[in-house]
Amino acid sequence: MDDQPFGQRILSWAGGPADIDRFVALGGIRLPAEPDPDALRRALDVIVARHPVLGEAPVPLRTVDDVWAAAAAGRYPPDARCLLWAYLAGRELLLVAHHTVSDPWSMRLLLREVLKPQTRPAPSYHDSGSAYAARRVNRSLPFWQRMLADVPALVPGTGSEAGTAEIRTPSGITQEQSAAVARTVRSTPFVVLLTAFARALGPLCHGDAVIPVLTHGRQRSDWDTVGLYMNVLPVRLGTPTVAAVHRAFAEAYAHEIPFPALLDAVPQAGALFADGGPGLAQFEVIQVPDGAGIEPLTIPAGLGLGGPVLPVNGLTFWLEPGAGGGYTICLRYRRSYREAEMRALTRRFIDSWENVRADANRA
Repeated sequence: MDDQPFGQRILSWAGGPADIDRFVALGGIRLPAEPDPDALRRALDVIVARHPVLGEAPVPLRTVDDVWAAAAAGRYPPDARCLLWAYLAGRELLLVAHHTVSDPWSMRLLLREVLKPQTRPAPSYHDSGSAYAARRVNRSLPFWQRMLADVPALVPGTGSEAGTAEIRTPSGITQEQSAAVARTVRSTPFVVLLTAFARALGPLCHGDAVIPVLTHGRQRSDWDTVGLYMNVLPVRLGTPTVAAVHRAFAEAYAHEIPFPALLDAVPQAGALFADGGPGLAQFEVIQVPDGAGIEPLTIPAGLGLGGPVLPVNGLTFWLEPGAGGGYTICLRYRRSYREAEMRALTRRFIDSWENVRADANRA
């Protein structure tokens, strides 16, 4: 483990050695025009050069009739030198990566780089022993020790079933609506949607909820890199108003350090995400890379690919954009919560969103 890039060391809490059959397909888009496969191969190889955690080029690019059928039948080759590969069917491009280097942030970043290749050098991976990392961690350590102390767990589910399940349902919420509310309350679309989720989560969490979020829009180039959960940020929320959530998110972001470094420095953080730790609720808003005519490919129900990885012992709630800009609510949860309870959570989220929107209109 010690000789792996910093981004892969997170496996020490994510379940140990990599399962060679486990992969995730989070980055599917419909391109504006059918690409030249050779040019696409070159672009993918440049991406791997920029992100050494992905391994070594060449990136396997397979031309197929159906990207999802190919992904469902695919297996990660144990002798491959690259952890990223791609399927292309006409204008449809699907990136697939091994779970050790992939999360929604990573796949979103990789798709952006395919569309708009970067010219700057590969980013540095901050080793935990570097002077920069040590100063950053020491400066933020008191904040995280305070924020991650006595984290309330989700109320235990009422069932005894093992494993996880997933449901998806249209929300009726559009990206344009969330952007309009954000402008009214002088916040961001992510924050207003997180506020609605925090309100919906209330009956399942007694006390200040700590919600791991995968933040989007980071501009710090030295962390603009891929790797499992490199971009996760635990946010401790009190009163779920937009203003309070905005402050909590901004404060956590101001003290952000790479998540693997947080796990190494703050024992409470490792305990939160370890197997058998307290139940938490994770939140994410999937973003489509910028580009005219870019449309996300919706992951077929039941395929078992995609969506945020679930390291927590509770539930993962994410909003996935579809054609027309409407969000689909996606919820992966511990089966002990039971489907009826989780469908009630999705209904509360929609109701909470309408309340947040109404509050903004009255302001």
